[in-house]
Amino acid sequence: MMRRSWRLLGAWFVLAAGGFTGVGSALVAALWLSKPWAASVGGGVAAVSAVAAGRARQWLDRRWAVQQELPENLALQTRAGGLPSVQDVADPTLLGVHRAEALGHGVRNQSADAVPSYIPRDIDEELRSSVRRGGFTVVVGESTAGKSRAAFEAMRSEIPDHLLAVPSGRELLAVIVARLSDARRAALWLDDLERFLGPGGLTPAMLASLTAPTGGVTLLATMRTPEYDRFAARTEGTVDAPDRPVWRASREVLRGAHVISMDRLWSPSELAVAAGFADDPRIARALECADVFGVAETLTAGPELVRDWRNAWAPGAHPRAAALVAAAVDCRRAWLDDPIPRDLLERLHMHYLRARGGHTLRPESVEEAWAWALQSVYGASSLLIPIGPSDEKPNYLAFDYLIDLPDHEPVPPETWDLLIAQVDRPQALRIASEAFWRVRTVFHRAVDSGVVDNVFARAQALADSGYYSRAIQLLTDALEVDNDDQEMSRSLRHQIAFYHMRTGHVDEAAAMFDKLLNEAEATLPPDDEYLQVVRHNIASCARRGGDLPGALRQFQRILADRERQLGPHAMNTLETRATIAAIVGEMGDPAKALQMTQEVLADEEEALGKDHTNPLATRHRLARYLAETGDFVSALKVLKTLIPDLVRAVGLDHPDVLDARWDMARYSARHGNRSEAQRLFQAVLADRERIYGMDDPELARARQEFEEFLDLADS
Repeated sequence: MMRRSWRLLGAWFVLAAGGFTGVGSALVAALWLSKPWAASVGGGVAAVSAVAAGRARQWLDRRWAVQQELPENLALQTRAGGLPSVQDVADPTLLGVHRAEALGHGVRNQSADAVPSYIPRDIDEELRSSVRRGGFTVVVGESTAGKSRAAFEAMRSEIPDHLLAVPSGRELLAVIVARLSDARRAALWLDDLERFLGPGGLTPAMLASLTAPTGGVTLLATMRTPEYDRFAARTEGTVDAPDRPVWRASREVLRGAHVISMDRLWSPSELAVAAGFADDPRIARALECADVFGVAETLTAGPELVRDWRNAWAPGAHPRAAALVAAAVDCRRAWLDDPIPRDLLERLHMHYLRARGGHTLRPESVEEAWAWALQSVYGASSLLIPIGPSDEKPNYLAFDYLIDLPDHEPVPPETWDLLIAQVDRPQALRIASEAFWRVRTVFHRAVDSGVVDNVFARAQALADSGYYSRAIQLLTDALEVDNDDQEMSRSLRHQIAFYHMRTGHVDEAAAMFDKLLNEAEATLPPDDEYLQVVRHNIASCARRGGDLPGALRQFQRILADRERQLGPHAMNTLETRATIAAIVGEMGDPAKALQMTQEVLADEEEALGKDHTNPLATRHRLARYLAETGDFVSALKVLKTLIPDLVRAVGLDHPDVLDARWDMARYSARHGNRSEAQRLFQAVLADRERIYGMDDPELARARQEFEEFLDLADS
């Protein structure tokens, strides 16, 4: 702490030399001593001066402000409001480690009761070596893999004498970073790192200042695998242009970390070590089902909490509590990383309760619901977990084990809408961007209401509704204003080119994409996903221009690169596979296209979820290939189940819904049901005229096809 001491003394000497004694003494006392002593020492100095040494006074004022704000921003602090040392924190649950089943009466060591003895893990040597070296370490793994406990034990083992800072939220991180900038030996603990990324959170500049050679701060973080994957290179193509600067800043933060992966299921060597701890009945029970669940997973009562949550929906059980938990889970699934205020959860839960039966479930009172949802199972974790900013008025997170369950229903539109209306604008944009892929009507409402208001979102809403020319004009106008900003200019030009391609201006789009690719190749690393995004669009231009063999070769090269760089189940990799299948069909092999599309669909639904709009588009293509192979019955069955899902996801008047309904009419006609086909054709024509007007080019083409259908029927 010598560096901090001399800086403070130096500033104080300047103030004293300037005759400033009274306020200066109070400042120094508060910075050096605990609050009670600071008050007495500072108050004992009565001198007052009218002259201050400017820079020193400003520096001390800033440190005073930091000291005053610090207690409000710490999730863990000493009684005097300062930072504890690592060795002073004996209970890992204070840092986010999930509680285990209680041992029962007669246990004197409360921290030992809360968590069992630590069982060494395979990653320990690498993790402890990284902590010992300092810098930034992130442990990544599935929920309840044991990430936080392993990180806690590594910190206690390697840096016990360091001061420990545990922020209570993202927006308050800057205050703690300012405090730690003077520390020689300190640790910054960031459990669930995604909560500390994004607007107002950890930045590359903060990271550099904390981990600089002149500093002495060790950053130790944990992160669930799905959250870490959000910032992998493979996802950049799915991030909307206005979000990319923040997303890239978060990715740069993660690139500055030593990332250590941890498996949920324990290895044979870990299980062998755990057997030596089987005198603890909790560990013995966990070992009995270690082939299905991870040991840490069972210790935190994860599977039992899931059963409790599902059983709580029964009439007369705890349906209101189950609804509160469902709302909290869906908040995380909708990309709200911050803990949720109680009043917001209470507003959200009403929809879930009504959807399950409302009063017919005989729900308990609100207070009873909260008590049950916060009750731990055997003293272990609870379904809802209170998280700062204070014990008197905490916010809440769902037990993260619940978020990763594979069989969730889609997040309801009501949840998306309410979250977007209640959170701040950066979070609203992030949530609306995810809603675009899940419930597109929510995205449109957010744009229409002005809650999400930037040029890219407005253009995306126009294009998604079929108004490409208006979207192009909007972006072109913005380009004329922001052409000096290279990043903004590139994003604007990219979207303009994309919409030109979608409107059939293939040559113009291809020329724009070629220029963008040349610029990107000169400035970006060769494995940057944006390069593949541009190449994908260049290949799409070749496909739309009629060069199917050339387009196929390009997409095959892109697929090989994406499978190597992103993995086989990344969204962009799957999209490339789907496009290759479509080209195979266009080149005259619908049977092969059908097989390839079925394989893509299975992988998309597993990787993205059945409610994602990409699998819905793939289901539509599947119906087309079934029809092209002559299986109209199966094609109609696919469309019959697809159209309601499409309506839920994108809205009744969306172009994709109109196209699916038109194909339903086509295949009904080819299957011989002409009266049904005529009814369906006429309904779609009436809706298209209502939505787009009589001058719509697609309406003219549809009318021509309908007239040909009628002529064929008459003949």
